[in-house]
Amino acid sequence: MAALVNSESRQAIQQFLGDNFTSLESLELVDDLLKEEERTHAQLEQEAAAASKTTQSLVAEASGVADSVHSKAMRLINVHSKVVGSTADESVSAWEFRDGTAVMELVSKLAAELQTYRRLRQAKEYIDEFIEIEKIAEQAAQNMAKSSQGVLSAYSASIALLSKHSNDSEVTGNIFAQNLLEYIKHTVSSIWADAETTAANAQSECLRKMGWPGKIDPPVAVLGEFGANFSMLASLDHITRDANEILLQSGVQLQSEDAPPLPLKHIARAVDIRMRYHFESARGTSRADKPEWWLSQVMNMVRSLVPLLELHLQSLYDRSALPPLDVRNEFIRLIQPIIQHKLAHDRSDYISNGLVIAHVSRELSEFEHTLQDVYFFDGPSVLDAFLADSDIFSAWVNAERKSAIDSYMETIADPGAFKQLYEDEVLDRDDPKPTLIAQNVVMLISDIAERYAVVPSCMQQLQFLSTTQFPVVIALVEDVEGEIDEFSRISLAFIRDASSTVSGSGANSPFAAQLRRLASWYQTVWYVEEAARDWNDSAIYVDMWAAVSRHARALGGDADPRDWRDECDDWSEKDRNVLDDCVTLETNEVWLDGGIWERTIKTLGELKQRILELMSRAINKDTVGQLRAYRKKANWASEGVGANADVEVSIELSGLLPELSHLVSMLSELLPFSGSAYLLRSLAAELDTFLVERVASAHQFNSSGGWQFAMDVSAISRVLRASAGSSALRGPSGQLLVKAVECARILSCSLDGEELPGDNDMALSLSEWAPAVLDAATDDKEAMLVLGKLGIRHLSIEQIRQLIKRRVDFAATFSSPEMF
Repeated sequence: MAALVNSESRQAIQQFLGDNFTSLESLELVDDLLKEEERTHAQLEQEAAAASKTTQSLVAEASGVADSVHSKAMRLINVHSKVVGSTADESVSAWEFRDGTAVMELVSKLAAELQTYRRLRQAKEYIDEFIEIEKIAEQAAQNMAKSSQGVLSAYSASIALLSKHSNDSEVTGNIFAQNLLEYIKHTVSSIWADAETTAANAQSECLRKMGWPGKIDPPVAVLGEFGANFSMLASLDHITRDANEILLQSGVQLQSEDAPPLPLKHIARAVDIRMRYHFESARGTSRADKPEWWLSQVMNMVRSLVPLLELHLQSLYDRSALPPLDVRNEFIRLIQPIIQHKLAHDRSDYISNGLVIAHVSRELSEFEHTLQDVYFFDGPSVLDAFLADSDIFSAWVNAERKSAIDSYMETIADPGAFKQLYEDEVLDRDDPKPTLIAQNVVMLISDIAERYAVVPSCMQQLQFLSTTQFPVVIALVEDVEGEIDEFSRISLAFIRDASSTVSGSGANSPFAAQLRRLASWYQTVWYVEEAARDWNDSAIYVDMWAAVSRHARALGGDADPRDWRDECDDWSEKDRNVLDDCVTLETNEVWLDGGIWERTIKTLGELKQRILELMSRAINKDTVGQLRAYRKKANWASEGVGANADVEVSIELSGLLPELSHLVSMLSELLPFSGSAYLLRSLAAELDTFLVERVASAHQFNSSGGWQFAMDVSAISRVLRASAGSSALRGPSGQLLVKAVECARILSCSLDGEELPGDNDMALSLSEWAPAVLDAATDDKEAMLVLGKLGIRHLSIEQIRQLIKRRVDFAATFSSPEMF
């Protein structure tokens, strides 16, 4: 509209100013001149109104004349057609004829003037509309800073004018109508933008006056001003929403359909401005590795605004015509994009340093829990969206895996990796004693789980478990198995050689050192196994197990949830929906007794058992090796053997018994009761077999030699029985070395009731029951019944007969060929 003030008008204005304001004193005439101009303006308006009425009358009259002329012209055309001929010639206009008759010339002139008049009338209408929209824009501008109602009235009027012209059928193909419509659209947008900016700035200024971003303590006047601006924005938003269809039809996009309420949007914008200034700039506070800095600031700003929202703004909003909502909840929802923008700003830093993501996720989780628990926020999770970024999640997983493996490799390379960390007195015997590597493995797995426990998606938690935790346990199992394989390959070198001089004995022997080495592996595996049992029952892993069980059930068929790791790399969004769908398992669920660590526990248990078996073989070989001289003893049937059997054992056992006693004591220190009991039971079985097959059944005995053998067996039993909980080592009869004891009973049984150095509680002498046992005609079952009453229940009938035949004194007395 600036074009309306042309050069002539400017000259006239300058002339007017020059004529009336020649000096400073002339300024006093301003009021008089303004009043005079107002009277002149009013007179001109009256004259314009009268002229308008006259013009309308003339237009109506001219229109009637034109219609009459047109009718008469059409009749003349018909007459002309009859006189001159057809007017079908395409070059002849309905208003112009080549014969140049006076009538046709008149008709043509009248028609041309009518068209000119119509164009002038249309131009006048456009000019009137331009003037109207200018008046609306001027009204909005004048009231922008002093009357919100005036602004809203002008805004509504501009939308009404836009609605009128956007539905005008003459717009299409009419350049003047199109220009007018574009100008109206521009005016609507300008009024909206100016009104929004003015009210928003005033609202922000009121926030500052009320003490925000600190604690808000609003003066009554400032609170009233703030409420007026809040209501202004709410009304502007309401008018726009109601006119949304008109605006979209006209191509005017002021705000999206799902846009938040305008006043709350600008309150949140105040938070956004401070966030970007402090935490998304070159300032020292803008650090990706310190999410607690900016999250705490956001929480403080929320905390200071919530009372204002609840006590004042909720009622103001409820009185507006906007859709009902919880102002506090909506404001917190508007904070989410601000946080997401900050996360996007630091995204490259997160990807380059994946472990920071764990810290960010933890802080985000705590932030969101505060919003939910304190302010009852029920909106979407920023953490969900943050970890849904595949690059972010992969960077975190890869960083966790690398950190865990590096830590494990550093620890396992330490020469003291399998060294026990605490003294024996610190922990109970049946508590696993951690080694350096075992503690490292357990801490790594526990720390990783603690970090990813905040991850909302169960599928992502399972990917963490599969990718970062299981590999650590697998590495430990492989390293221990490698140690075991190497030990098994060279273990024969550590078996005691009775024919050679071995440096050191007892606790200082190489064999004891190797047992400690094996025990350290056992304690390592046992410590991790017990930790895995605890993990299996913890909430996070129980939820994972429930998820894979649901997934297996969804797959149907014979799907086993324990096979989840084989397919987790190929999981799709469909699998995620099943895994993340928290549905309580039925009480009769087949897999409720399992667990996500079930196979790991089984593998560690098998490895632990393998170590025990290796220890057992080593102990048995070493112990039996020390019995070589005892096995070769050949004076069991000599006179005088066993004369002091009640107080002495065979000299050949003088080295074994102290070593055996130390072994029993050492095992009770190195292993839990179950482990040492297993080894001692195995050793007792090995000694029992050795004493029966390699001594009792391999030599000739008299009754005195039998008593010596009995004392030797008793001495060995006492050493084994000295271990704590020895009842667990005993056989079914309540004794150790049950077969060797029964051999000793037979070999020491008096021949015909004579007195012997020791005590034998057999009710019958050898001569009373042995012949019947040796008699081939005696039924074996009946013989065993008799022997059972004599306390012999575990040896076979063939072994008993063989032992009887080993009694030289009995053979000399009963030399019947049928018996021998």
